[in-house]
Amino acid sequence: MDFNSEIDFENHIRRNINTQIVGLNSNFTLLESKNVADIIICRNTINPKIFFIEVKHYSQTKRIGGVGFGDGNGRGFQPEILIKRPKYFENNLIWVFGQKNDDNYYVLNNMDCLKYIMGGNIDVKQNNFQRKLFDEIKPLTENDFLSFITNWLQT
Repeated sequence: MDFNSEIDFENHIRRNINTQIVGLNSNFTLLESKNVADIIICRNTINPKIFFIEVKHYSQTKRIGGVGFGDGNGRGFQPEILIKRPKYFENNLIWVFGQKNDDNYYVLNNMDCLKYIMGGNIDVKQNNFQRKLFDEIKPLTENDFLSFITNWLQT
């Protein structure tokens, strides 16, 4: 995978989830619109549930900087979710990271994300995740990632 932008990476993930998971199971709906999270999957069973995926991609070729989140001014859903820690998002939101020239997926929950905040806190500034997460989080292959998502949607 050699994506040049976060939107390319997100579209790739969305296509794979749609064709490999949602398209094969009528109990799931993949929403096209996004506001709260990049990817929203609804489980339409006796126990309905909504799953949220935030997609982050690092495409710079130098090993400097971080992976940005929020609106650049410390606002938006992403910083607010990580600061206020609403229970529903704690249980039903994952973050999927990718980077240029790397075929792997790096999946984190909110607690894991907090370990990689540049400067140690979320503030009224451009917030970033540290790149060291790519060295410290166990990477998943595409098949392992799709298996992870399939299992997660059953929880």
